[in-house]
Amino acid sequence: MMNEAHISLSGFVATQPYLNETRTGVPSLSMRVAWTPRKLDRATGEWVDADTSFLTVQCYRKLAENAGTCLRKGDPVVVRGRMTIRDFEDKAGRQRTRVEVDAASIGHDLSRGVAQFQRLRPQTGMTAMEYRAAQDGGSGSGVAGADAAADEAAFASLVAAAARPAGHAGEEAEDSGGEMFDEDAVAVLAEQASGTAPF
Repeated sequence: MMNEAHISLSGFVATQPYLNETRTGVPSLSMRVAWTPRKLDRATGEWVDADTSFLTVQCYRKLAENAGTCLRKGDPVVVRGRMTIRDFEDKAGRQRTRVEVDAASIGHDLSRGVAQFQRLRPQTGMTAMEYRAAQDGGSGSGVAGADAAADEAAFASLVAAAARPAGHAGEEAEDSGGEMFDEDAVAVLAEQASGTAPF
């Protein structure tokens, strides 16, 4: 962390994101991100665009794969990462300067639009809208609300079964047919987990 420059910026994807691999087989993605500040023209009292700036954003591994799936040219994004500035010589022999960001995280800028996030593992809770609908007596937002309720019920059933004292195994067997876990709860969790990656 010492002697490093970290940056957070919001802008637009200015070029087609390019997904590739390093020589060692690590997924990598490269793209240009641009931003245009706005400033107040004191003479006219109107807001005008200042000069547009560009930098190159690089990301690797799972972030590169996810960005390659989600990002398109023109998308508004928020980028956070480590910035480097280096000089190089272009093909014409001219000295140029390149500003790069090794991204730690990238997301859509929700001040400019809406996005739908899809986890690569089962959902763990409700959105604010689903929670408010549940508090108002609704069912969340369709399938998502039903999934959240099923998750909570299945988890509560498993926790209750695991917390039963070992000395009462015989008594529980009489009441539940000898099963330690609620079969319906296990079936719900298995159905939701099928076809999803753990990470």
